[in-house]
Amino acid sequence: MSIVTVIYGDEVKTVDLAQDGLLADAVVETGLPLEQPCAGRGTCGKCKVLVEGELSPLDDIEMEQLTSAELAAGYRLACRARVQGAVSVTLAPIVVYSNKIFRSCDDYQQEGVPLGLAIDLGSTTVAAFLTLLDDGRVCAGAAALNQQTVFGADVISRLAAAARGEEHADRLSALALASIVQAIDALKLPDQVKTRISKVTIVGNCAMHHLLLRYPADTLTTLPFQPYNKATVRERAGRFSDVFPPSAEVAIPPLIGGFVGSDALACLAYFNFDRASGPMAAIDLGTNGEVMVTDGERILVASTAAGPAFEGVNISCGSRAVDGAVVGVKTDRENGNFVFTTIADAPPIGLTGSGLLSLVSELRQAGVIEPSGRMVAEHPVFGHRISADENQVRRIALTDAQDGEVVYLTQLDVRELQKAKAAVAAAAHILMRRLDLGVGDLQQMFLTGSFGSQVDVDAVVGLGMIPPVDPSIVKTPPNGAGLGAALFLDDGEFSRGERIAARAEQVDLDLDPDFHALYIACLAMSES
Repeated sequence: MSIVTVIYGDEVKTVDLAQDGLLADAVVETGLPLEQPCAGRGTCGKCKVLVEGELSPLDDIEMEQLTSAELAAGYRLACRARVQGAVSVTLAPIVVYSNKIFRSCDDYQQEGVPLGLAIDLGSTTVAAFLTLLDDGRVCAGAAALNQQTVFGADVISRLAAAARGEEHADRLSALALASIVQAIDALKLPDQVKTRISKVTIVGNCAMHHLLLRYPADTLTTLPFQPYNKATVRERAGRFSDVFPPSAEVAIPPLIGGFVGSDALACLAYFNFDRASGPMAAIDLGTNGEVMVTDGERILVASTAAGPAFEGVNISCGSRAVDGAVVGVKTDRENGNFVFTTIADAPPIGLTGSGLLSLVSELRQAGVIEPSGRMVAEHPVFGHRISADENQVRRIALTDAQDGEVVYLTQLDVRELQKAKAAVAAAAHILMRRLDLGVGDLQQMFLTGSFGSQVDVDAVVGLGMIPPVDPSIVKTPPNGAGLGAALFLDDGEFSRGERIAARAEQVDLDLDPDFHALYIACLAMSES
């Protein structure tokens, strides 16, 4: 056995690892955060850690993924390096920038005011919202990274891991709970405030729900892809006794259907789908895309595998929301340059989902990207930035070499975005068609979620991610699921949510005969 010491900020933990064991396994064992969006396949290069000690020699994948500067500094990929003796690992802090982090008032500090917590257990980000129970006001919000990302960015990787054995399933549940704790800690509440929390609601998609509660996950991965249990869960203490005050009542709303969870239900309640005066739609954009449409009577919902492109995953230049991450792009069509909007105004290091969408929209308008999604080989203005990599994949340089390591957008990145946006667009078309709705019939459309609330609406419409509605009817509230969960802290609103769940109709897109044809049509980079 070898001793592995893992350092994360002020935290230092040690574990014993079998000789030749993977470094990633040791980090996961500590419970400290490690990003592995590709589920440890070595394809994403996100699990870079600073290491000292006895390790296996660098393999070809590490040589490809790590820069010369990183190699010189002692960085390794945790999913590739194997421990040969005593090792010390330093993890880079994972900072979460989110529009779920806010403080609107300090009224919660008044003694005697009963408090509630609403938790949005997202695949990538876990959010916590502190609410006054007497009048329903949300006073503060905070967020943390979902630590389950060590098993992969997408829910399918995590469900597959849970299916490999009880140990993995237990670990995924524990990581979900740990992530909730971190989100609550990010609220920075004094202990005397935490003790006044008497109600908690937790919402999430079906996979997060099942992994948290330790339900069998195989029903979600095999036909007919339905939940093991959709029913409301209410607990006091129990599995949540170390997370919330012992006296707090924890309620988890019901699921709607296959991969349409209580997070979508919370959106339906928050946007008043059950009280709609006419046709409206909502799309919660993230690693999974939930699409919701009503004609004022029926409510149809569907989940589409948008994939993690919207979170910057599977994108060669993708980045989470950290300093230097690009959130918006404008093209200088005279000089062939780019003007970036980045987090903290730091030099650009990569693209968030909104940055990717903004960039592709700009390149499409400039003619660098054709309607098919193909990147041109030559261009009168941006031609000096277009090249091919060692595999002859076309790419465009976003930054200059003198600014540091060059950031590229590749043809494969564009294809990833096309697949994600086509899945969402096709789902919206199918739900609208089933309700006999045309684009002009919609009175409101909501784009929500950490990604959906930050997109450029004109870009979304122009690239065909949503039906070509009048942009003036599109609203982008930041967190419909979290604020809907806050509504559910009220018993009457929770019961209303249960009624909406019973009323909503889940549409299985895979069984729709038109889905695949619509999906292909929606790959086009134009209004659909």
